[in-house]
Amino acid sequence: MRPVSRYLPAQVGLLGLGLALSLRAETVIATFDDFFALDGRFASWGNATIVATETNYSITATCFGSGYKDISVDASGETTVQVIVTLDGPPEADGHLGPIVSLVDADGTFYNYAWYGQTRGRHVLTMDVNQPTFISSQGTVPGLDLAHLDFFHLQLDPGFYGCNGPYTVTWEDFRLIGAPGLRIKGWEFDPATSRITLTWDSKPGKLYTLEYTTDLDTPFTPIVSDIYAEGTEVTYSLSLPGYDRLWFRVMQQP
Repeated sequence: MRPVSRYLPAQVGLLGLGLALSLRAETVIATFDDFFALDGRFASWGNATIVATETNYSITATCFGSGYKDISVDASGETTVQVIVTLDGPPEADGHLGPIVSLVDADGTFYNYAWYGQTRGRHVLTMDVNQPTFISSQGTVPGLDLAHLDFFHLQLDPGFYGCNGPYTVTWEDFRLIGAPGLRIKGWEFDPATSRITLTWDSKPGKLYTLEYTTDLDTPFTPIVSDIYAEGTEVTYSLSLPGYDRLWFRVMQQP
């Protein structure tokens, strides 16, 4: 599965009567799963020890390092950069390691988001997408065009720890968040036939996947994919007999 996708969940719970929930949209840049690999690595990362797994991407190196990935992402409306990363190294590295992520749009605008001086351990890092730490290039049109993101970069600045020893940075998740989410705005349930009809807001020409679960502690399971939106609203019906309570989620496909 490609790690770049538009993730717009919406949910509704059903038990005779139900409650529709409007959730936050999220644009996934990378989940670093499925043995992720960068398209290019530079500085110390060129000779780094790389461990790619089903769930994360780990780099062990000394000194500053960086790498990039070619993407094609529409993150229109998102407001916040969110990165989940784990930092490790000897005690001397504590409080010095600085993970950096960068976004580059189609006209070359290059925004960098840096979290300098982090402690060892796992961090959920956020920053206003329009307030980068520094800008490498303004591109031909000033301002980051979130609708046309072409590359992302990963970097690690060791700060005052410098080149005194190795560190390990494990990337777990990189996404943009904050735009209004999809909303399941209407539903009907016929208990005689167990037929459920859901209606949600959509973008014309986009495809959607419908998922469900019987328990919010249980992962959602896809029911049907490639539901085509002809307009700004989709209505879809299906039968799921034998359940007293269901939760649904709609995801816009890449």
